[in-house]
Amino acid sequence: MSGFNLVVPSKIIFGEGKVHTLDKYILEYGDKVLLLCGKASLKNSGMFDKIIGNFETDNISYEIHTITDEPDVETIDNLANEYRNKPVDLIVSIGGGSVIDTGKALSAMLKEEGSIVDYLEGVGDKVPSGKKVPFIAVPTTSGTGSEATKNAVIKGQIGDVKFKKSIRHDNLVPNVALVDPVLTLNCSKKVTMQSGLDAFCQLLEAYICTNSNAFTDMLAEKGLRRMSESLLRAYNNGEDLDARNDVSYAALLSGICMANAGLTTIHGFASVIGGLYDGIPHGAICASLLHGATVVNIQKIKDFEPNNPSAYKYAKLGAYLMRATYSPDRHEVFFRAVVDTLKEWNEKMNIPRLSDFGIDKDDFWKILDEAKQRNNPVKLSDSEMEQILDISY
Repeated sequence: MSGFNLVVPSKIIFGEGKVHTLDKYILEYGDKVLLLCGKASLKNSGMFDKIIGNFETDNISYEIHTITDEPDVETIDNLANEYRNKPVDLIVSIGGGSVIDTGKALSAMLKEEGSIVDYLEGVGDKVPSGKKVPFIAVPTTSGTGSEATKNAVIKGQIGDVKFKKSIRHDNLVPNVALVDPVLTLNCSKKVTMQSGLDAFCQLLEAYICTNSNAFTDMLAEKGLRRMSESLLRAYNNGEDLDARNDVSYAALLSGICMANAGLTTIHGFASVIGGLYDGIPHGAICASLLHGATVVNIQKIKDFEPNNPSAYKYAKLGAYLMRATYSPDRHEVFFRAVVDTLKEWNEKMNIPRLSDFGIDKDDFWKILDEAKQRNNPVKLSDSEMEQILDISY
């Protein structure tokens, strides 16, 4: 077994109704809270008044900010400048990935000087110190896994160049990840699809990537099995709490796996597309690329690297999708199950195409010029990378 390092939240609390224990964990850090929420998800869940009532019962003082978009440089800088000189014992984010990433980035920048752009990978020239205001993440969607990761993705622009880059440090993992599947019951079909397939991609990419390890493989397998059994059920019936439990659990595992193993070509493309084009949800981009990237990877493995470790892993995923027992002599059957199921999901969950985002094929060169293969299990040629975009278009 190869060695590995593991970074996870100090505390993970999972289960139905656990959101009502939030005040208990807040009081471990103080009683002055900066609360970041999405524009609708928390209030639509019916939990907002109960949470605020618990705050008032426990004499927790709070200020609320609504986060309506993906975090950008201006938003983080403005919030950091506003709260650096105010008493803030901790930050609590209750919302989707954008709300959690905003809180995570802000928790770091309250202890740093200057603009967050100085600390973004590939953009700035400073490294985060690791100091932060304590941070609690409470997801209301099942997708990004940001409640368990050590980075926050921030968008910005320098001159004419748009970007999406991360601020990253092991200490930026939330102090507490509190995951209550009940908070996801009001997610629309579109949000369920986008967030769920983002998590599915993270699980799959961390599983097949060259940086995977025995621990992340174990978690990824559990997450992929849960997603395979329950994502479509959650999409078709948002009130199916058993399915929501499975998808929330799998999304949490996807964050742990991504943070400790890495990702591959799907997210390599998605980060570039999200940086170049405004207003496209990250999960939707990942969903649109999933089938195409899988087709190209599996074909390359079959043609040139049949003994690649990811061959076994793709086959095992196929067995999960078929509800079958894995057998090494059925790889071809399992490969076909993966490709066919993902194609069916495109139709059953109305997964968008790249063309639906207004991306023109004439723009492919821009995407291909910046896209990274990261830890992809096989080395893809330029034409194979372009084939992924063609299939996804």
